Amino acid sequence: MRQHKEIIEELDCISKILNKQDYPNYLDEFVSHINKLAGKLNVHLSTEDKFLYPNLINGEDRQLKSMANSYIDEMGNISNVFADYRNKFNTKSKINERLDTFISETKPILNEIRKRIQKEETELYRLIVEISTI
Repeated sequence: MRQHKEIIEELDCISKILNKQDYPNYLDEFVSHINKLAGKLNVHLSTEDKFLYPNLINGEDRQLKSMANSYIDEMGNISNVFADYRNKFNTKSKINERLDTFISETKPILNEIRKRIQKEETELYRLIVEISTI
C-alpha cells in the first residue's frame, strides 16, 4: 500500500537521524520528518476509518469483523500515544528541553507504528485477499 510505504520512508528517515552520534545537530530535520509522519498517519487513519474498517465490520466474514474491531481499538491507542508524543517533540526547542528522554521516548513509538504497519500487511490484508479469492 502506497500510504504504508510513505510512512515507512518517514520512519526510516527519522531512525537514521536518531542513529547519528551527533543527532542534536539534526533536530530541524527531525522535526520536519515527525510533522510529515504525523500528516501521513492522519491521512492513512482517516482513510481506514472512513472506508476500510466500516466495510470490514459491515461485511459478512466474522473473522474480518473481529480483526477489524481489534485493529480499531489497537490503533486508537497507538494514535493517542503518537499524538501525545508529537505534542512533546514537534519543535526543536521542545526536544532540547527534554533531550535526556528524547531518544528513549522516540524509539518505542516509532517501533509501534512500524509493527502496526507490518501487522496490517501480513495479517489483515493477507486475510482480505484470501477471503476475496474464495
